Amino acid sequence: MKFDVLVVGEGLAALSMILSMPETAKIGVISKNKFNELSSYWAQGGISAVYSSEDNFDKHVKDTLIAGDGLCNEDAVRKIVGEGTSVLEWLVELGVPFTQENNLIHLTREGGHSERRVAHVDDMTGRGIMQVLLAKVALMPNVVWIRQHEALELISDGNAVTGVVAESLADGEISIFKSGNIVLAAGGVTGLYPFATNPYASKGEAMAMAWRAGAQIENLEFIQFHPTAFQLDGKVISLITEAVRGEGGHLLNDKGSRFMSKYSHLGELAPRDIVARAIYSEMMECESSHVYLDVSHKGINFVEKHFPNLVALTKKYNFDLSRKSVPVSPAAHYTCGGISSDVSGVTSVNGLFAIGEIANCGLHGANRLASNSLLECVVMGMECAKIIKNKDRKSIKSDGFVISRFIKGQISEKILPELKSVLWNCAGIVRNDLGLKNGLDKLQQLYFKNNENIPYAQGIKSQNIYDAARLILLSASARKESRGGHFNSNHRQKNCSPESNLIESDVEINFTRSNLTVHGDIERNVA
Repeated sequence: MKFDVLVVGEGLAALSMILSMPETAKIGVISKNKFNELSSYWAQGGISAVYSSEDNFDKHVKDTLIAGDGLCNEDAVRKIVGEGTSVLEWLVELGVPFTQENNLIHLTREGGHSERRVAHVDDMTGRGIMQVLLAKVALMPNVVWIRQHEALELISDGNAVTGVVAESLADGEISIFKSGNIVLAAGGVTGLYPFATNPYASKGEAMAMAWRAGAQIENLEFIQFHPTAFQLDGKVISLITEAVRGEGGHLLNDKGSRFMSKYSHLGELAPRDIVARAIYSEMMECESSHVYLDVSHKGINFVEKHFPNLVALTKKYNFDLSRKSVPVSPAAHYTCGGISSDVSGVTSVNGLFAIGEIANCGLHGANRLASNSLLECVVMGMECAKIIKNKDRKSIKSDGFVISRFIKGQISEKILPELKSVLWNCAGIVRNDLGLKNGLDKLQQLYFKNNENIPYAQGIKSQNIYDAARLILLSASARKESRGGHFNSNHRQKNCSPESNLIESDVEINFTRSNLTVHGDIERNVA
């Protein structure tokens, strides 16, 4: 089956791109998930935009650059931040029911923001936006949903992509979908960690596919751990939005004492990486699995009005956010790095685009400013559509691409639990040189756990998550400094010139414009 545009993923970035395309373009969407399993759907806080008279673009840009800790691309920041007001107006026009106050969009404030600029739909903004956009896309006659299919590999010669190999999750049938424009919008890598805020988080599969197809991977060491995940008995129940602290919530240690003033003059409103490490430090000091988040002093009516879904959720587990503190701990939340691209999603491989969390366009740098991600999704989706609309539509030839039923597997199909353990222990909130080396050694040992012929799809799925985990460890090992979301206890200071750290291994790693870049060779044996 051939398409003008083939999209892998169906979150906010993908929908924004699709809604910006002309109805003359035949668009295929490879959809693995149900609509409520997407990271975009679970975004609680909101979407940042300059929308009040007290705010301005320069303030938003400055806050973003500070959070990014020296690795943002300022041109990308200014482009995306500059579109914030128009993006918000576009969403309102589509019918997104943003929370109102005095007949105006209510703006809240989150960590790292100097002003109130986060528009939200109660405390489930992602759900509010996605339901509206999914309904709009469902009415587009030119969009073909390839449901219950998982993308496995990109068809590429290293210079250009021509298609995607995918497996039907219903019957296991392998299909090839052809297009000269492939848009990856499949999320990040947080599903590779045992504690993650999104219940169905991506595990970096599409990122690994792009890397093997010749794309560059940047800044993958910068995994953002959300400071406050509601957790019980060692399991993450749900994210507790940044807005709870933005509206005055306090963090308390196991002794019932506030502690954030020891770590930052911004207290609970410090950037997420600082808050996450502070919580981690308090947990270690108190030998506890969690700290507490308390906003009950704001009053029952205030909390129930601003966070109705979280109040209902915590009550379900015999807590009540409006009346008492709830146990929280950090969890993997967002991938700040990814496939190297510009704001339009253009990558180093012809015809391959990356938008949303899977991409590294330069907005987030070493650490994402809260609620900038939904804004990035919409802007990148719109800009990507502009590029594709202006491209010549070239016919894709049927090149006789053949897939073997079986491949030589070198990785166990049950590798995921071991990968999660390795990444949490070796590339988690706090890292060190020995731990990162041990992590890579353990991955090398896992690689040879199986050396038998196994079904193609099974082998490629294992390879995808293995490659993604290895890229995280390689990237973290290469950065001999502490910056943003990457903290190495052996290298606590920032490098003045990180581009001088040139590392060569079986995967070529170097620093480009102060950003870590990973290049993959193209070695596939599926024909």
